[in-house]
Amino acid sequence: MPQMAPSLWLVIYIFMFFMIVFFNNFLFFFNKSVSKVSYIYNNKIMKFMWQ
Repeated sequence: MPQMAPSLWLVIYIFMFFMIVFFNNFLFFFNKSVSKVSYIYNNKIMKFMWQ
């Protein structure tokens, strides 16, 4: 990986987080069962990130 500024990595991580939230909301409007699975998966990701 090429060396990048830490602020650029922070922007990438924030962008990824908002994309996950956006897709969870997108799935919620179409299929609540799929959204439930995505919500559980997102909670696992958040627990992993905040460890």
